[in-house]
Amino acid sequence: MLDPWRNALGVPHDYHRQLRDHRPVAWQEEHEALGRPADPGFWAVTRHADVVQVLRDSSAYSSHLGATQIRDPDPDDLRFIRRLMLNQDPPHHRRLRVLVRRAFTPKRIGRFETVARERARALLSRAVGVAREGDGTCDLVREVTDNYALLNVTDLLGIPDSDRGLLLHWTRRVIGYQDPDKRKHRSRAAPANRSTRVLRRPGATCSTTPTS
Repeated sequence: MLDPWRNALGVPHDYHRQLRDHRPVAWQEEHEALGRPADPGFWAVTRHADVVQVLRDSSAYSSHLGATQIRDPDPDDLRFIRRLMLNQDPPHHRRLRVLVRRAFTPKRIGRFETVARERARALLSRAVGVAREGDGTCDLVREVTDNYALLNVTDLLGIPDSDRGLLLHWTRRVIGYQDPDKRKHRSRAAPANRSTRVLRRPGATCSTTPTS
């Protein structure tokens, strides 16, 4: 399940179906990759009912204990990683979700649909323009993906334009802190605006780490 080439030609539905039908709780070895030593491995839970049970039983399965990254964080990083809502257990996780869920109600998301569609068209059109003015290619992540996700989330959370660059910088550091390519650029300075405003992000379903 850790091999990215399994997904190179599409989602491996047949492989996941085999796991669900024959090995719904399957041990996954973690081999050395990208210069990182092999980790101890993990259990992959693939049936919906079992996943729901794991996610709801925080007394037996913890998102906080070892965090939710596929690769185990370095012990020195755990204190930082555990502060993310994704890596917290009740009641702390629930407290943070309550703070942001008003921004993601079905009614508000429905009203936001038109804005999101128009934004996607505008960003893609601009990316095509960049490609045409250059060598026929563009960086889709930089021109479209980063901006699209960032602008949508900051609009929903009411974050001012002046803080959007800072939020993107923080997000890249949080998401890519285990990426060896991104570690090379850690020493780069953050954007000039160093706001002290606390920014909180919505929660998401996560994998878990057994406590026993």
